[in-house]
Order: sequence, then C-alpha cells, then structure tokens
Amino acid sequence: MQVGGLAIIHASPIPPKPTRIILAEFKKMGVKVRYLPIQAISLYLSPYGSYVSVGGKKLELRGALLRGIGFSLTLEQFFIRIGILKYLESEGVRFVNKVSSLLRTRNKLETLIALYRAGLRVPTTLATESLKRMYLGAKALGDVVLKPVMGSRGLGSVRTNDADVAFQIVKTLSSFNQPPLLQEYVEKPKRDIRAFVIGGEVVACMYRYSRGSWKTNVAQGGIGAPLNPPEEVKEMALKCLEVLELDYAGVDIAEGKEGFYVLEVNGSPDFEELSRVSGLNIAKLLAEYFLSVLKR
Repeated sequence: MQVGGLAIIHASPIPPKPTRIILAEFKKMGVKVRYLPIQAISLYLSPYGSYVSVGGKKLELRGALLRGIGFSLTLEQFFIRIGILKYLESEGVRFVNKVSSLLRTRNKLETLIALYRAGLRVPTTLATESLKRMYLGAKALGDVVLKPVMGSRGLGSVRTNDADVAFQIVKTLSSFNQPPLLQEYVEKPKRDIRAFVIGGEVVACMYRYSRGSWKTNVAQGGIGAPLNPPEEVKEMALKCLEVLELDYAGVDIAEGKEGFYVLEVNGSPDFEELSRVSGLNIAKLLAEYFLSVLKR
C-alpha cells in the first residue's frame, strides 16, 4: 500500500492550527491532502534503488506545502531533514515554497544580505562572533535589537539602549554557541506592516500594532488593523519574493524616518489575524494557488 498524492509538511507531531485551517479548505474542495510530520519521513538508499517512506509505507508525492522544518534543531536534525526534502525535490516533488527558498528565509542574515544587494532598505545590521565588535556596535548604534539568526514570532528578540546589557546578552548566548544579530532599532509609530504575497500578488495587508511591548508580532500580543497599502509597500513586498524566489510569504515592513524598511520575510507565515482583519480567506487562496502550481 502506497501513501500518495499531496501533503502538508510541518515539524509538529500534530498539525498546528494554521495547517488545520488549510487542510479544511482542501477538504471543502474535495482534494485529499495528507499531513506529514517531517520527522516521520525516512529515506532509504542502496545499490539496488532508493525510496522515501512514512511508517514503513512507500511515499509517493506530487507536491507538498512546506510549512516548517522545525524550530530548535540540532545540526544533525537539520541536515537529515533538508537532505530528505532535497532528495524528494530532485525526484520531481513540487514544494511550495521550494526547499532552498524556505531555507533562505529561515536564515535572517542570508535574507538581509540578499535584500540589501537587491537595493531594498534594511536595518543597519552587525553579524559577528566577536564580543568586542558587538559591544562597540551596540555603543555606536544606541537603541538596538538582538535577535536570533533563526527564529520567528519575535521569540528571543531583545531591545536595549544599554551597550553593557547588550554585551552581557551576547556573552551569555555565545557561551551556548548561539551568537545573535545586532540591529539598529527602526523608530516607527508603534506599528509595522505585514504584506501577504501569493503567486506574485499582494493579496492582503495589515498594520500590526504593539500592545504593552515594542514587538508588533501577533504571537507577542500585537493586533492587526486594515490597511490599503501604498504602491511602494506593494512593490517592496513583491521584490522581496522575487529576490528570494518564493511562491508565497509574509513580508514585514516598517515605516522609518527615512522611508520604508524591510524587517523580515517569513516563508511559512501564519495568517489568522490577517484573515480576520482583511475578511479574506487566505487559507483558501493558498490552497488554490498550490493546486494551480501543480497543474503547470
């Protein structure tokens, strides 16, 4: 018996809520889509052939929505998961987003470099493992944010205007071999912008307002409000996806004193608050786009 067809892949043993919402939309369409925890997928290689399996049953996939590879991974877990996904991709499985594109968005530094080289405005950023450079950078920039190189939902990001506090944070993290990025805090009107792009179209935007914190992430208590975005915001969001070769993404943009800044690009964004604010069924749009990609 073969497991076949279409899937949503994520690292959680059970589907997270956004994934359940997307699965429900596929069900309404009469399309059978299976949920696959990435850690349940195995690859077998031998001189006589190779195959991928789940629970001992051969896995046959045409395409999969790749919603996550895991949050806190060892290097070994990372290499195994990416190796298996790339193997599947080389066998013709169409991932949305593609493996290399999703990986780039998981690496905040690589994302920033790509956007910077494409001429997009990004926050002043320092990446180094030198405690001295970090301290001097924090002292020079003043109001700074220390953030994980890999992370989401604002988890682990710390803001301070004290270089000594920054030094102690970096020193502690470095003792666990987890050096953070140092960024100049972009002054903004207690809000930022989330633009959701699918297939080369900005389908929805919202303001995200902070509540009781400097963070605007919905997961950190931020709340959305409707926004009809200016053309510059749309163009920036679209260019981000073009540069990073993404099928869909959430692009976070700040209104700084010198203009708009791209803060981050999320290659597997949540959408519940944006759906509520915009009145759009984003899960349905994403499901429809995924199916259209497989027909090409």
